[in-house]
Amino acid sequence: MKTWNFGIIGPGKIANRFADAFQFVPRAKVAAIASRDRSKAETFAKKHNIEKIHDNYEALAKDPNVDIIYVATPHPYHFEHTMLCLRNDKAVLCEKPLAMNLGQVKEMTDLARSQKVFFMEGMWSRFFPVIHKALELIKSGAIGEIKFLTADFGFPASVDPKSRIFNLALGGGAQLDVGVYPMFLALLVLGKPGNIKAISQMASTGADGSTSAIFNYESGAIAHIFSSVTTDTPKDVYIFGTKGCLHIHGPWYKSELMTMRMNNDEKSKFPFPHSGNGFEFQIEEVVRCLDAKLTECPLLPHSFSLLMAETADEILKQGGVKYPV
Repeated sequence: MKTWNFGIIGPGKIANRFADAFQFVPRAKVAAIASRDRSKAETFAKKHNIEKIHDNYEALAKDPNVDIIYVATPHPYHFEHTMLCLRNDKAVLCEKPLAMNLGQVKEMTDLARSQKVFFMEGMWSRFFPVIHKALELIKSGAIGEIKFLTADFGFPASVDPKSRIFNLALGGGAQLDVGVYPMFLALLVLGKPGNIKAISQMASTGADGSTSAIFNYESGAIAHIFSSVTTDTPKDVYIFGTKGCLHIHGPWYKSELMTMRMNNDEKSKFPFPHSGNGFEFQIEEVVRCLDAKLTECPLLPHSFSLLMAETADEILKQGGVKYPV
């Protein structure tokens, strides 16, 4: 069967972790890297044994040997770089969040549909075995009707106005950087909320240092999500139902262990050890979609990415975060 050739835009930290995972995916490889800094591209190519280097993104988008491009630049540039690739009929896997707002995400998904090429948001957590198992148990009714979900993701970063974490021009702030994770899980498990209440604690740059949001649902369920770039958090997930609770152990977004505790205190553990860094699960899913000639991933369709962007817009609006875009 075909081996799928990936190209990467942006040889940064996340791209290095992504490229490391290909050793666990036999039918995929990184065939090209593009960067406006030739020396960075050469270092990246040498480290990951990549044959082709492009010193501009358009050259990669036009490379006939590349089947799909992974956009790994900072998120304010996702829209521009994804649109470039899609206009050149290239399939795209774009790192989360897809873009800076719902309007941009809608343009991206509309273009992908019109070009009839594969396009997916790189929300790697969606494809971990622990997430599949959690959804399976919830769907089966193992813990009853969901009443409450709580998820967090926080880490302490030094306040540097020029850094990607705090610079508004670079998409800085807790919600877009790490808040996307707990938001993703709440939407995955419970769907679109009927009501959102959000509050942010601002850093001196105008970016949100911490953001908390509560989702209310017509079913009576409540989700509480919290993100921060100023404090460390447990990074645990608890999903409470009428019969029991699921605990996805931290760091939950790449967890290898889940515990189910029933109301009678009976416990079941579900371990999911793996050899790679976790990006292999996402790459494997992309390969399955490309094999099947799909333009959307059934597990992470465009509609879900649009919902995530819409929800993030509302959280940021209520929190008072305003980006230059």
